[in-house]
Amino acid sequence: MLTQQAINDFKDFIDRNIVYAYVTINDNKIKYNIHKKERLADGKVAIYLQITPQEEVKISKIELYNRGGKIWVEKNENIILNKVQNGVLYRFVFDFKEEEISNVQ
Repeated sequence: MLTQQAINDFKDFIDRNIVYAYVTINDNKIKYNIHKKERLADGKVAIYLQITPQEEVKISKIELYNRGGKIWVEKNENIILNKVQNGVLYRFVFDFKEEEISNVQ
């Protein structure tokens, strides 16, 4: 079984390697910096993006990239922001756990 240290190392790996995002807004792919990374009280890893367009828009996709420019995470969305909204703080949450599976054939 994995030790707690091994699980923490996997979480640290996520923290270190996800470095930027691309957000598809009105069919245009725009690069965003990671706004914040943190460990939640329950041990999960959270990664935040602050998406603040200056006009009415539709966010249709969010992608996270590693240091090598390779996509790690992609999520289709249908978020509509109107002119009076300030933007959206978007959060990805990652959790690691080990499960023992019996009766594998």
